[in-house]
Amino acid sequence: MLDFIKEKQDVWQILQLTDKPVVLYGMGNGADQIIDLCDRMQIKVAGIFASDEFVRGQVFRGHMVETYTAVKDRLGDFLIVIAFASESPAVLNRFQELSTMHETVAPHLPLFPGDETVSFDWLQQHQQELQQVYDNLADDWSRDVFAASLNYKLSGKLHYLWQSETERLKDLQSIFSWSEEETYADLGAYNGDTIREFLQLTNNKYNRIFAAEPDRRNYKKLSAYLEASGLSDIKIFERAIWKETAELSFSDSGGRQRHIVQAVDIDTLLEDERVTYIKMDVEGAEMEALKGGKEQIKRNKPKLFIAAYHHDADIFLLPLFMWQLVPEYKVYLRKHPYVPAWELNFLAAV
Repeated sequence: MLDFIKEKQDVWQILQLTDKPVVLYGMGNGADQIIDLCDRMQIKVAGIFASDEFVRGQVFRGHMVETYTAVKDRLGDFLIVIAFASESPAVLNRFQELSTMHETVAPHLPLFPGDETVSFDWLQQHQQELQQVYDNLADDWSRDVFAASLNYKLSGKLHYLWQSETERLKDLQSIFSWSEEETYADLGAYNGDTIREFLQLTNNKYNRIFAAEPDRRNYKKLSAYLEASGLSDIKIFERAIWKETAELSFSDSGGRQRHIVQAVDIDTLLEDERVTYIKMDVEGAEMEALKGGKEQIKRNKPKLFIAAYHHDADIFLLPLFMWQLVPEYKVYLRKHPYVPAWELNFLAAV
């Protein structure tokens, strides 16, 4: 086994072996998945609680949803299973507060149905690739983040996340250098938040910006922001990013119905433009996006900021492919505040 894997039990073994009542914090899709897994593994769920403002006498999966105080009065001590995701500072502080009073885990769940997740068998299967990436990351902090992320995904123990987290803006400022001549490709531009981040990094001085966003609601917000901002030299595209030009089935945020979106590869989108910075958070298509941008990346060696949390295998597949394209890339791994292990990002520069 890899030397940096410290855990001996996974989160489901922890829940099976505990002598404490198991209580879920939160409702929704995450709680549904956790309850299904607990049922399959014969782990008894003793209750569900929610933040006080969300408790209205409702029933979830056969359990009356309670306040934390009500559960504590009923059960005394118990093991908390965090069953929802958040990046809200107030919610993250609440998670930390609860973890000082009770044993607390946040199980790592796949973002896409059918995806493999980190397990002892998975670690054994991919041991060679994981060790190769670990050994070749650019600094010790990246290796710490790499190890902590895998130990967290095994055990659900939150301290692995908290000990490895840094601030996104500070990482971008310290790892990358910036000039007034940046040409930026914002892939997965959402509502313009990462364009605002880029402007802060460059003091509002840049060459050009390309932004792509496939979600119809987000694209409208992005368009409205750019129209109101008065920024120049910006081209926006209502497109998904893929390894080639294609039509893809896509579900907008908050929507259940899927529809067809136009997808484009980076090399086609940017043509002969000399891009200096690419950010991609493209809903799990990061590897396909890299493949579709290989000529742009090999030719211009831009700074890269790439989401690494949609598929567990991305933690080794993405950097190995980046090095295949540009062997001299220095690749950093950073974890930004979120529970569970979302906002795990690779940063690469020559």
